[in-house]
Amino acid sequence: MDATASHWHHGPTHLFIPHATYMVTAGTLDKAHHFRGDVRLRHLLDQLHEVARTHGWHLHAWVVFSNHYHWIGHTEGDPKLLIGLIGHVHTVTAKWVNQQDACLGRQVWFQCWDKCLTYENSYYARLNYVN
Repeated sequence: MDATASHWHHGPTHLFIPHATYMVTAGTLDKAHHFRGDVRLRHLLDQLHEVARTHGWHLHAWVVFSNHYHWIGHTEGDPKLLIGLIGHVHTVTAKWVNQQDACLGRQVWFQCWDKCLTYENSYYARLNYVN
């Protein structure tokens, strides 16, 4: 197994293993409910799926809430590109919701966590949680 680790500022070590499965969780700044309502939730979900697809990720499970989301997925490509995927989702959804609220430039997203799921039981526990 060829594993590499990368450090994000103010975060834990991130394990990037090719062909592994990951769980990602992200939350809004101050847990603000920027995505409250069907239209906003649908936009967040659609963007998550679209960006994941364009970055070569296959989602196994997902859930979006008004102030955070979780998803589980894998890629056949370079898992280090996960950072770019998350940044892309956060950029497009923050710009959109800020346009909706006429609050251009407001910080929407705050933190994001990823976990490389290296054990089958870990995968099923998190899959159960997300579902």
